[in-house]
Amino acid sequence: MEIRARELSGSYPAPGRFGLALGRRTVVREVSFTVAPAEVVALAGRNGAGKSTTLRLLAGLVRADRGDALLGAVPATRSEARRRLGYLAEEDEFPAGLKVREILRYAAVLAGYRGSEARREAERAAAAVGLEDCLTRPATGLSRGVRRQVSLAQALLGGPRALVLDEPLTGLDPEARVRSLAAIRSAAQEGAAVILSLHEAAAIESLADRLIVLVDGAVASAGPVGDFVAKAGKDWSAAGASGGWLAAALNGASPPVP
Repeated sequence: MEIRARELSGSYPAPGRFGLALGRRTVVREVSFTVAPAEVVALAGRNGAGKSTTLRLLAGLVRADRGDALLGAVPATRSEARRRLGYLAEEDEFPAGLKVREILRYAAVLAGYRGSEARREAERAAAAVGLEDCLTRPATGLSRGVRRQVSLAQALLGGPRALVLDEPLTGLDPEARVRSLAAIRSAAQEGAAVILSLHEAAAIESLADRLIVLVDGAVASAGPVGDFVAKAGKDWSAAGASGGWLAAALNGASPPVP
């Protein structure tokens, strides 16, 4: 199932004095791209560039001011689109007191599994990201990185046809990073279209097929990850530094938007 942004724009109420909203502040500006089935696209940009809002628009959690966010041919805001979507939010939120196993089983039930099938799907998703030893622990007492793994396991439940992931590697230790990257890559290999925000060059090189760079809510550059890296090797002054190609891309020295 394709993920498509078509001249997509979005805004939020602009805060004013005394808590009153004074108009709206546009944070995503006429963004267009397509993520094909079995493709991984990384979204990069400085803080405030519009990455999280773009992902929320694609997940149907924010209504667009203009343009379209589509999962397949269906608007992302419609329930039939979201049933085939796995979404990882910027922050991890779980019901107080529930253990990891209970959270994942409940998510499996919401995905359409019942009884022993729900239990097996919950345990499969937990194992995929390395949570086997945490199933009996309350999620709210876990470290930031482990909570991130729980959220990723929720997103992967049920074999979604589209994955929209906001910084899935935040707080992860090296082993958890390897497991999580492998789980995302496996979902793509099984046919899911994947778009995710990342801020580390090594993770982008390891996982993504293409990169989209946002600046002030608009697409500044886009193309295969290999093109960005190759461009750095030839022309960019930052090429000698580890991950320098990404810093150069965020500063505007990047292959043009095709």
